Amino acid sequence: MRPPLAIPLASDGSDRRFFKILWKGRPAVAIEPSPEDIDISETHSYVAIGNHLAGVGIPVPKIYDFDKDTGIIVAEYLGDRHLQTEILALISRNKWSQVKRLYRQALSLLTRMQVQGRVGFNRAWCCDSEYYDSELAREHEAFYFLRSFIEEFMGCDKIPGLENELTRLALQVDLIENKGYFLHRDFQSRNILIQNGTLRVIDFQGGRLGPLGYDVAALLLDPYVALPKNIWCRLLQFYMDELDILNIALDKSLFEREFYLLALLRTMQALGAYSHLYLKKGKVFFMPYISPALSNLKALLDHQDFKNLDNLKLLMPHLSERLKARRRGEIQFELGDSL
Repeated sequence: MRPPLAIPLASDGSDRRFFKILWKGRPAVAIEPSPEDIDISETHSYVAIGNHLAGVGIPVPKIYDFDKDTGIIVAEYLGDRHLQTEILALISRNKWSQVKRLYRQALSLLTRMQVQGRVGFNRAWCCDSEYYDSELAREHEAFYFLRSFIEEFMGCDKIPGLENELTRLALQVDLIENKGYFLHRDFQSRNILIQNGTLRVIDFQGGRLGPLGYDVAALLLDPYVALPKNIWCRLLQFYMDELDILNIALDKSLFEREFYLLALLRTMQALGAYSHLYLKKGKVFFMPYISPALSNLKALLDHQDFKNLDNLKLLMPHLSERLKARRRGEIQFELGDSL
């Protein structure tokens, strides 16, 4: 199905392969499934969820064709201008008013996707779990962080009591009230493209139902950008106001507590993912983002709701020192290689 003139495109952390092609005279992307996706369930999810989101007015890539046998998708080519690229360029020029304007656009889009995307959403489309719940938070976020980042990347021994501490943290997810909305689960600045001044959402194949606070936490505490806290706090207020416009009534104090819980779990997931992709798949792209993600984790742990995470808090200075030492060692190694 892939035409002869296909230009490979970068894929960040995905094992899928992307090619820029011409499809019926227009630029398009051919997406080949991951070799591990034997039953191509992820590609079916991409097509079903993508068509659903487009149908409720969310700006996602148009799907031009889908080969159900091979799992190859041909979709609209949206360019390579990520929100991250634009935001970092604006920050470098100290244009904070434009930074906030772009984030407000992204947050307005997010609220519409969360609220409108849940209408008519078929859980059978999900390639993983149907819901974001405590089991997912424990296994794929808190324990992923523990094994991939703390034990494998940082080389720490098992810490007595930490697994129980992280389990208790994850169980709080089932107590969240603001759930049952469309959840992208990777709504960060590299999964939002800017095309002709319009924001477009990509990488939605992991969509499911879940709590409101997760995706906004993923965007505002995104290590790819590392927004200052005074900026993201104000943007969080804007997000809640946008939900109010959509007639989603929130107890704002309760929602903020849910937000901090989900932000902590999301940050753990990011640290686990960056470590896994770096160590197991050799994707050095992710190494620079481990430090800002760890800084986010340290800052979040200062929140009053996490005062009982004693084992994790005691570990944080040790992790910071180990990360600094590791980075120094890798810089020396790279210099030695170049001599």
